Amino acid sequence: MIEKKKSRSELKREAILAAAKKAYQDEGVQNTSMDKLAALAQVSKRTVYNHFSSKEALVMELLSDLWQNSMVDIDIQFSKKVSVHSQLEQLLLAELNVIGSRSYLDLAKVAFGHFFYKPEELQQHVQKMEQQETALSRWLQWMMDTKKLTIEDKHKASVQLHSLLKGSAFWPQLVGMRDVLSEEEKTELVEETTKMFLSRYSKD
Repeated sequence: MIEKKKSRSELKREAILAAAKKAYQDEGVQNTSMDKLAALAQVSKRTVYNHFSSKEALVMELLSDLWQNSMVDIDIQFSKKVSVHSQLEQLLLAELNVIGSRSYLDLAKVAFGHFFYKPEELQQHVQKMEQQETALSRWLQWMMDTKKLTIEDKHKASVQLHSLLKGSAFWPQLVGMRDVLSEEEKTELVEETTKMFLSRYSKD
């Protein structure tokens, strides 16, 4: 299969994203200007704005990219010898390591702070991310197809799981009510969430 050659515009866009990711990690979002990003990506400032209307839009794109690489593109292979309980814990911990990480939270604070006053635009970005089929979504579908769990509405079940995780490991940190979870706290949250979910959907 012949790989399609990327256009100059696509290459520049990738360079901007790579520069932003490194700059935000090294110096933080607030300390990184669009001028600096243009210099790091070796493109003009106008080119940066041609691809991204604002720094916040660029941040949201990085969030989506991080979500894609961490939760959508991962391929977890499960064995029939592994219990449903252990499988769910593995998936939840993978997601928790993303949404509860310092880098993800730092990006989310900037993006949500900007889009808080633009709810329709924020909703569009969030829906775009939610529409991506994650490893957890594929697993839930597998549980339904094999009838290992009594799930009738996959979307509802997914929302319930995400609400349990984000209620302790995303929203409180996003608004500064608590710090990121320790490894012990992550393990406890994953274990409790798994127990609650399976108590609802496991077969009798």
